[in-house]
Amino acid sequence: MNRVAKVVAGAVCALVVGTGAVNGQAARANGKLSADTRAKVMASLGKAEAYLKEKLQADGRWDRNPGVNALVLTSIFREPGKDKAATTKEYAKSLDALVALAKPDGGIYESAIPHYVTALSTSALVAAGRPQDKPVIEKARRYLVENMLDEGEGVAKTDFWYGGMGYGKTTRADGRRADIISLEYTLQALKDSDLPANDAAWQKALTFLQRAQNNSEVNDQKWAANDGGFVYYPGFSYHEDGGTKSYGSVTYTGLMSYAWANVKKDDPRAKAAIKWIRENYTVDENPGTGQKTVYYYYMVFGKALAAMGDDVIVDSRGRSHNWREDLAQKLLSLQHPEGYWVNDKDKAEMQDNPVVVTAFTMAALQATLK
Repeated sequence: MNRVAKVVAGAVCALVVGTGAVNGQAARANGKLSADTRAKVMASLGKAEAYLKEKLQADGRWDRNPGVNALVLTSIFREPGKDKAATTKEYAKSLDALVALAKPDGGIYESAIPHYVTALSTSALVAAGRPQDKPVIEKARRYLVENMLDEGEGVAKTDFWYGGMGYGKTTRADGRRADIISLEYTLQALKDSDLPANDAAWQKALTFLQRAQNNSEVNDQKWAANDGGFVYYPGFSYHEDGGTKSYGSVTYTGLMSYAWANVKKDDPRAKAAIKWIRENYTVDENPGTGQKTVYYYYMVFGKALAAMGDDVIVDSRGRSHNWREDLAQKLLSLQHPEGYWVNDKDKAEMQDNPVVVTAFTMAALQATLK
């Protein structure tokens, strides 16, 4: 190659590299994934599904817990760019196993934690989109609405359980035990299954959500502070310091629940939660609990911010964060060569189960692509 050709080639190479760097910087600035990271995320999701396929049992289940199976199916069917018809055929036995659990009252569960499993199963069947499952989905939607804690269960609006959703009659004889995580899964299932925006269930859920938020402007409970974050249920927190301190995973869960319940990001309730997020932004831990349930935290972190439409988070020190890039890079660094993720630092809440954690992480990565 002569000198002129070398100079021209070098200039072209510099232009291409420079353009790539500029494009990457632009992506980070506007809250989108860079092309390189996007490609890595898609490859990562492919490896994760390949791992899950290896763990699929002959009866179409991954786990004895049907809620786990529903969670996995939802993550697989929401993977972008998939051939829906082919995927439906491939996992037909798994979907049929869920449908076979449907009860006359609309619940979709085996025996334990009926409300929780019904919500997860409803979202899975909606994600798959099989026409024959529509009647099952509609009955499940009615079941979830009917089992929300309200006057029908003898729960007055003044009771702090009002508008909540729990596991069902498995933890208390009267079934009156609700928490924000169970409620969020229910609200997502209701949103997925097209519950009308004017249905009374949304307002009932907002009553519970407000009472679980450290926001005395809307919370009528005396314990409420004003940092804008959330607790597990009104008056109770799993924060490592105890008391009623807000912590990470449930704050993102609360924000996402507001989104499902048709609350916009400029609403004062959502803005209060985002304020907490700005003051506690991190992808290194679940703020307030460390590594406990950190992969659930990653999932709700991504889904909540995607649902609210926030592309860039400016933290309390004025630093801008492209959360999609931050989250994607963190999760890519944690994937095992075999394609799975697992919490090696804290086993609580099935975080030592690679099938569960991989499903959580796939949902988190999918949120970065939106």
